[in-house]
Amino acid sequence: MVKIKIMLCVKYFLLCISSFLFFLKPTTVYGLIDPITVGVTAGAFMIGYLTDKVPYFNNDCPKKFEIKDLELDMKNSFFGQHIASKIVISALAGNLHRSKKNKKPIVMCFQGSSGTGKNFLSDLIASHMFNSTKSRKKRYHVINGQTAFPLQSKINDYKEKLYSDVKSAIKSCDTNLFVFDEIHYIPMGILDILGPILENNDVSIDSRNSIFIFLTNTGYNPILQKYLDLWNNGFSREKMTVADFDTILTKSAFNEKGGLMKSSIIDSHIIDFYVPFLPLEKVHVLQCIEAELKNLNSSLDSEAKSDILRIVPFGPEPKKLFATSGCKRLNQWITSKLYSN
Repeated sequence: MVKIKIMLCVKYFLLCISSFLFFLKPTTVYGLIDPITVGVTAGAFMIGYLTDKVPYFNNDCPKKFEIKDLELDMKNSFFGQHIASKIVISALAGNLHRSKKNKKPIVMCFQGSSGTGKNFLSDLIASHMFNSTKSRKKRYHVINGQTAFPLQSKINDYKEKLYSDVKSAIKSCDTNLFVFDEIHYIPMGILDILGPILENNDVSIDSRNSIFIFLTNTGYNPILQKYLDLWNNGFSREKMTVADFDTILTKSAFNEKGGLMKSSIIDSHIIDFYVPFLPLEKVHVLQCIEAELKNLNSSLDSEAKSDILRIVPFGPEPKKLFATSGCKRLNQWITSKLYSN
């Protein structure tokens, strides 16, 4: 790989020199055009063009990122999701060290209730994959299931456009993060069109360096029920593993209404990881409050934090162990409390 990069550098450097020499010929415009200036300008133009168009010169098309930095960020700001943390870090680290024969891109399905961190973790991954605003804007694609596919009558049009958009993005740079948000609102069958890309069988592109994540609320009730069953049988939260939830997640994604219902993506075992997002408890909500205060460089006393906690709805009855909206809306409540006096 290093040799290829060097050869590309040499190749395009020689092209720049050639353009310089071409414009260095004697001119007949009686000194109105400075050949050296023209040559340097042309060379600079070519370098600028190549840095934008050639992947190895293009900072907007990164090839890898530092997993340890992401892991540290998750420890400091992603709370209550030890199973999701372990799966995601292991999957991404393994992807960087896979064999050349493994050409399939990572496909994950984040499942759980609203406010448990599905979008937050997706954004966090994107911030480490793409370290500039420009590259994130180009390579981080969020497709919202509620707004992207509103009309049942246009399903075939949506399929065609979706496939074209994803393929086009990968053609311009093989490193992308595609997040399909709220897929429980996507009409059944639309996501199946992506099968060839998700298995890297479209010979016109190479999708192995891209990552695909589906976000859905499906599976929330089975996750909650399984959690309570384990908890009632003496299992602490930290003792729960992905093996406790994997089967129920697959079944709920396949059977509940939404973009993966009866999907060939599930039938063909294209999804690599079903990731459970557990309901958050009071201790995790407090961690979210502390993290947001740190982001704001502010503080609140314990009474003010308790006031915020009293606004957060907890359930189910009778024990009310979990925040029904997770850490959602906390930011607004915190800033309101900070400026209420």
